[in-house]
Amino acid sequence: MNAERIRHLTFDGFGYRCRIVENAAPVTEPVIVLGGAFQDMYAYQRLEARWAASATVVSVDLPGSGAADVLPATYGFDFLADALAHLLDRLGLGRVNLFGASYAAPITYALAQEHPERVARLALVGAAPVYPPDQRAALRTMAEALESGDAGAYARMSIAALLAPEEREVHKRAVVTRVLARTMGSVTYADIPRHLASTHRVIDWPGLRPGGVRDVPALVFTGEHDSLTYPDLGREVAGTIDGSVFTLIRGADHLCHLERPLEMSQLLARFFTDQPLDDLPYLTPLEHHTRQASLVP
Repeated sequence: MNAERIRHLTFDGFGYRCRIVENAAPVTEPVIVLGGAFQDMYAYQRLEARWAASATVVSVDLPGSGAADVLPATYGFDFLADALAHLLDRLGLGRVNLFGASYAAPITYALAQEHPERVARLALVGAAPVYPPDQRAALRTMAEALESGDAGAYARMSIAALLAPEEREVHKRAVVTRVLARTMGSVTYADIPRHLASTHRVIDWPGLRPGGVRDVPALVFTGEHDSLTYPDLGREVAGTIDGSVFTLIRGADHLCHLERPLEMSQLLARFFTDQPLDDLPYLTPLEHHTRQASLVP
């Protein structure tokens, strides 16, 4: 078993932490894992064995996530991208494989945009160039329920936002629904400021900065039934990354890591080690993108 250790760090007055699973003989660059808005650095632990077999894996609670310090909503994703760069510096890492899920996609995208020389590969799941008005409205309603202290309503709204409609065939729907209901319904009074700040950070986010990403191999994907960051949003993000690949995981929605964990783990393990992806039966046909000129200033 690979050795594991926890590091506690501070950036601009905010404490944060990471969990490092060491690989003494890696065959690819370290894998940096950033999860979604209400996840912590253990959220992808079930998936990481394949990644840890070929790389050191660093799972991160940036300020505002997990057990890190609460980060007010006035601090945006650019601040968090700077915090991520700070982490790489403090750990003495050169080029890395970056994986950003949902809420973390703007953070990892911004780092790749500003510092492409530091990113060997970029993987994004559940990404959007900006959140459309209907998603923002749903998030505002969730925030209002949380502010009122109605944890039950907050849980129901979270499930409605994150899970595809009943008529769509999604793996492990019943199990995932129970997990979400338990997790989101058990938000404590102490958790509320963190959840609210993360939600408002997404609502207030103006979207990806123009200019796109170049010189970074990238994989952008989500579940085929994703109704939060639906497929065309991810496809649009892929269109801003020169040479990126876009695909969908069949039988999944926004929560691919819960619905098809083995498949998602394998997909990323292959991507991080430059293995082919076009023979994976759970993917839709790969789409190869060049950066859209209209998005370049």
